[in-house]
Amino acid sequence: MYASKAFNTKNRYGMTLDATERRAAVRERYARAAATGDPCCEPANGDPATAGSAADGCCASATADEISCAIGYDQDEMNRVPEGANLGLGCGNPVALASLAPGETVLDLGSGAGFDCFLAAERVGPEGRVIGVDMTPEMVELARANARKGGFANVEFRLGEIEALPVPDRVADLVISNCVLNLSANRPRVLAEAMRALRPGGRVIISDLVSDCAMPDFVADSKASLVGCLPVRIAEYEADLAAAGFTDVLVEKRQRYPSEHILADPQVQAVILREPARKAEVHAFVESIYGGIISATKPRIGE
Repeated sequence: MYASKAFNTKNRYGMTLDATERRAAVRERYARAAATGDPCCEPANGDPATAGSAADGCCASATADEISCAIGYDQDEMNRVPEGANLGLGCGNPVALASLAPGETVLDLGSGAGFDCFLAAERVGPEGRVIGVDMTPEMVELARANARKGGFANVEFRLGEIEALPVPDRVADLVISNCVLNLSANRPRVLAEAMRALRPGGRVIISDLVSDCAMPDFVADSKASLVGCLPVRIAEYEADLAAAGFTDVLVEKRQRYPSEHILADPQVQAVILREPARKAEVHAFVESIYGGIISATKPRIGE
């Protein structure tokens, strides 16, 4: 049994965010992204009217293509997917690093509007298969529309939570995910589900935010910072993958990821106002955040 790592008890600042609230906050943010095409983070003041503004402190006026270019996609990849599939919500390019072969099956955890699924679909060819899973109905509807628009017959999208994947055992050769597992209230459960869904010898390639710095407690429990994306400590990722049974575990820091939205978070600012000495702690944490690549393998039977 995997215990939830949700922040569900009050800390000394009186803040609290349980697993249900965490999931609802994430779903709300990504439903808005699906409806508006806005790649920016949660509005700093909680007002959707300010999303994408300088006050948001996240991506300001950057377009989805500009964000994707900065994290590892090239213009050719962006041109090959249906318009509206790239929302600029990732933190890396897991498909580019995957050794995909024609005929393989790929499972995308938190597939959004389908960007990575469509890139993977080209690599596995018509004899292969790509399954995207997302918990936000608006995203699944958008992804299905994008698949029809692009004529991707070998891609399907399913509504479900990545902690309880709506797929049978041993269905996939590769599990990918892009800046999603950091949002889960129970990452060990997600990795256990990935292990279940993979065939023996299958692998995972995950792009996610990582850090080797401890997260301040009042940042960890902030709704605005959470949905704007918070990193996972590298040691935690390594331990969680090993606990799920994966081998060949590798967690690499890649490009520095802009996370200034954390500094603009009113909840974080309020704590710093009360305790100015903690400002340096938050700055050090923000500077420690990178887009990372996490890879691992499911052992073959008998290994």
